[in-house]
Amino acid sequence: MTECQLTTKDFAIVKTMLDRLAWSGGPLVALLRRKLASAQVVFSNEADADVVTLNSRVTFSVDGGAPHTRIVAHGPMDGMVGQIIPITVPRGLALLGLRKGQSISVDCGRGSTETIRVDEIHYQPEAARPAITTPEADPDPSGRRFPVLVFSSDAPQTLGAPKKIRHSSSNGDDPGPSAA
Repeated sequence: MTECQLTTKDFAIVKTMLDRLAWSGGPLVALLRRKLASAQVVFSNEADADVVTLNSRVTFSVDGGAPHTRIVAHGPMDGMVGQIIPITVPRGLALLGLRKGQSISVDCGRGSTETIRVDEIHYQPEAARPAITTPEADPDPSGRRFPVLVFSSDAPQTLGAPKKIRHSSSNGDDPGPSAA
């Protein structure tokens, strides 16, 4: 069984696809079950850069044939004919979670299979996102400054009591609300 790495988002989408299609059987359902059974699930910021995730631009070959470059997408997109491969088809689903250089054998139905190999990953959204860093611990906490909450009021009032608006104009011209 070919092991794959799925982000939590990709895993949830594949699981939902299986929930919706499980009644139908067929090669796509078998591949969905294989993916879920062999998946190593990681947070998106922990996904390896050499793994195909949703919206990755990848070059792959089928049965050692000519290479194809596509964007692995959730579903078909209008206006992007020939640029995407949706995970709703066996080839697209097979690519999801594979590493560069990894291959998978896919049942195409009617007794035929094809081997899909990931040749190159040109873009992966998780790798392009800036890394989340954790601040280093300060060895000397005495130099740290903490925010202080200060309450200031001219005349203390009970909470929820209506406030009075003060006007301080002697010529009859309304100066507007006071800033304080």
